[in-house]
Amino acid sequence: MSLWEKIKTGFGVGIEKVSEKTEELSTLAKLNWEKFKIQKSIEKEFNKIGGKVFQLHVEKRETDLSVEIKEILPKLNDLEQQLHAKAAEIEAASDKGEIDKKHLKEFKHDLELGDGAIEQLVIDEKCKIADKKLKEVEFPKNVLVGAIVRKGKVIIPDGNTVIRKGDKLTLLGEKQDVQDALKLIAGL
Repeated sequence: MSLWEKIKTGFGVGIEKVSEKTEELSTLAKLNWEKFKIQKSIEKEFNKIGGKVFQLHVEKRETDLSVEIKEILPKLNDLEQQLHAKAAEIEAASDKGEIDKKHLKEFKHDLELGDGAIEQLVIDEKCKIADKKLKEVEFPKNVLVGAIVRKGKVIIPDGNTVIRKGDKLTLLGEKQDVQDALKLIAGL
């Protein structure tokens, strides 16, 4: 497989990874929220225990303490098990993200071994290609603008895609051509 074919294939995988990563982060946020709710439920149960202890103390019924607390303990044990299970889910979801980072690093390494490169840059107000269509920019031959991130959304560009200030461009291709493209964009 040629370098260019590797780049095209790898980039497609990279975009899929970005999409998966967004989904993973949403999943992690949801799991963390569920963990937080379980923690709050545990706090409520502890408050119930404290309230019961105080009430029995005020009523001089300390002998009834063990009976009252035994009613709350099973619920507390159940919540603790739920909390441990949720923590394990979060850890498993986090580990998957580390695996994805490893694959992306391997992809970058493979590109570099084949004299390729992948770079990202943000288009600022001084950039000469801002507000131009991709097809109007004379990029070096072996460079691909693989993705544009605009306001948090990934765009797979075509020749009619207009480059805007604030866009984050992902360039990939042969190392020298990527470097030349960076100079072109910077106006050097």
